[in-house]
Amino acid sequence: MSHTRQYTAARDALLDQVTRALQEDERFLAAWLAGSFGRGTQNQFSDLDLHVVVADAYSEALCASSWRESGRTTDKRLALFKQFGTPSVIYDAHQNAPAGGAFTYVLYAESAINIDWMLIPEVGAQREHDSLLLFDKVGIPLEKPEEPETQEERVERMSKNVSGFWMFATAGISNLVRHDFLHFHWCLLIMNLSILDVRAALQGEKLKYLGKRYSVSYATWQEQATALLRLCDEMEELMPAVVEMGGYVPFSPRTAVETRLAIVKEAMDITQR
Repeated sequence: MSHTRQYTAARDALLDQVTRALQEDERFLAAWLAGSFGRGTQNQFSDLDLHVVVADAYSEALCASSWRESGRTTDKRLALFKQFGTPSVIYDAHQNAPAGGAFTYVLYAESAINIDWMLIPEVGAQREHDSLLLFDKVGIPLEKPEEPETQEERVERMSKNVSGFWMFATAGISNLVRHDFLHFHWCLLIMNLSILDVRAALQGEKLKYLGKRYSVSYATWQEQATALLRLCDEMEELMPAVVEMGGYVPFSPRTAVETRLAIVKEAMDITQR
């Protein structure tokens, strides 16, 4: 069996083991998967984003957050995690949890599988709409749907995305000057997402989670400049529709972008002589 198949089989087996154990444990009332499993977009490499509702009698101990962020966890949580293997890496990041909850990243040594454990107190617990239910002993309610955006909110969202796009376009060029290609490509990613969000807003929709499918790297100066200008073309095509809906857009931002690109190109030509 290939390493990939072994990994996927081990992950599925671990999920089954965790589900059975939690369901038989009086401390836990419900569990579901969020993330890619919750959206139905998982693949053979997807990790487990596990949300677990803790009964009131046990939530104070299991959801304790003596620190906001740390490379360790509490003894109570560690004992829970150890039921399913040897934790190799543990990282508490409770800012990722709902109020009163606890979030711990756990990487298991034997399988190289990680579970993002989200422990949620029973009081006020709600399940996300994009989730895969594993079990529910008490009938945890679904989250209330978001209130629809008003016209003013849509216009404001589009306008901020347009201005933010051009801000990151100029920042990306500055990163090229410094040969900081990592942050240049990060700027391209933000620009791409801004375009997608404006398109969604124009259609009266919210932008759905896209993962990292728009992360593309470019090796040469010509490829980098072409990629950036192509995104500028796409945003320029959207800007009249934003204005028509009452939004605001920057004045002639393309000129500033092309001026900066010309400066960078000249500097690079000089250094290469």
